[in-house]
Amino acid sequence: MTPEVSDGTLLTSTDRVLDNLDCWMGYVYGGQVDFPPDVRGVPPSLLRTGTRKIDCSTFTWAVLSQVFPDAPWSVDYYKRWQMWDRNDMWGPLKVAEELGITDEEHGDGWYLYQVWAGEWEGGHSFLGFSSGGRLLVLEATRSRRNGIEHNGVVWRGVGPVSPRLPEMPEYSEYEATRGLTFGKVKLA
Repeated sequence: MTPEVSDGTLLTSTDRVLDNLDCWMGYVYGGQVDFPPDVRGVPPSLLRTGTRKIDCSTFTWAVLSQVFPDAPWSVDYYKRWQMWDRNDMWGPLKVAEELGITDEEHGDGWYLYQVWAGEWEGGHSFLGFSSGGRLLVLEATRSRRNGIEHNGVVWRGVGPVSPRLPEMPEYSEYEATRGLTFGKVKLA
């Protein structure tokens, strides 16, 4: 079900993503995760730790739990999303489908990506907004892209996250995934 605002109008998926980005401003990239209190389905010990750190897969889990609060988020799903047991390289994509937050359609819109340089090597999870063959990436990272140093939750090649959609970059899905092996699911 698509959430409504108080006047009964439907929120688009972009509205829902943007409405949940304020709390991610000021985060840095790191493994000692600090989830905001409204993130669902995570071990309670990871809520409000005070580190203001997040990594790529914990960010995608967290922001999507905020965007789709009515999905059946659980610690068991979280463990599979994080690929803790190393049984499924595509855990985030499969869990997103099982949670019912994906859409069978393709084309413009929001996608969840999982990218790998090799089997269990160099993995990265991010959200991408596809429009007219271009891709805007929303991710947690520590990297240098397009001459810009990133550390935290960012719009790739643009800068730190903010609750407004920046201009679309001039790169394709292939460039955004750097030609690596990837999978994706479209978000509902």
